[in-house]
Amino acid sequence: MTSLKKAKGKARRAAKAKAKEDEAVTNQPLGAQASQRNDAPMSGTTTTARCNHGLVPSHYHPQSHVASNNLQTCKWFLQAFVNEFDGTAGDFLAAYHATKEKCAVVWNDPSMMEFVVSFLLACGAGKVMEGNIKIASKYAALACYFEQYIQVELLNTRPFPNWPKIKELYAANSHTTVSFLKRRIPCSCLDEKYKEVKSIPKIGLCCSPECPLPCGKTELSATMCCSRCRAANYCSRKCQVAAWQGHRGECGFYAELKAKFKENKENS
Repeated sequence: MTSLKKAKGKARRAAKAKAKEDEAVTNQPLGAQASQRNDAPMSGTTTTARCNHGLVPSHYHPQSHVASNNLQTCKWFLQAFVNEFDGTAGDFLAAYHATKEKCAVVWNDPSMMEFVVSFLLACGAGKVMEGNIKIASKYAALACYFEQYIQVELLNTRPFPNWPKIKELYAANSHTTVSFLKRRIPCSCLDEKYKEVKSIPKIGLCCSPECPLPCGKTELSATMCCSRCRAANYCSRKCQVAAWQGHRGECGFYAELKAKFKENKENS
């Protein structure tokens, strides 16, 4: 009997110690958590020590150890996704198909996907404050893709992702990146930075493979959108005509998706 009591007491003390440890890790700034683990999804997944830019794991669930597990799951998911991502803006779907079964527990859970988006926004905001716009834009593009995945696949509130916007974010300048992140984080950490960059014209991308502009980049205000599918942007009418043969198939596909989506909404 004495041995049983000792064993139970030891188990209770171990459980309390583990709970305190989890709470301490969860309530640290996100950057400190990432530095203590080797499972960060991408290099530099940190936020500032002053603010987590809306991502407070202990607020995600009343039990802090569950929130900590969500953070670890989020990092595992992003690592798996990035491992299948070749670093180009057009490879989001390939990475999705490569991970949809392995990471189904995340892909099929709206709350977990929202946590992933929140994590990426926090990391992106942190990178902006560090002055690394290039990396921040990659976080923003990933956040935008997952945000729209939720809307398309889980909530059925839009027919398909806004691919031009996602691709523009992947190659974005400081104004585009900061504006996207600033609108989505609850803190005011990027307000001053936005004032610095808001006069810089936002960058748009021309979808024509034959576009003469370097990397197809132009001012966003100068781009025109395909009026039928609204899934491709061009810098000029000339580029739109030149790209039509390649765009024709996907244009019809997206236009059909839009029509079916509208019909389903009207009939629901």
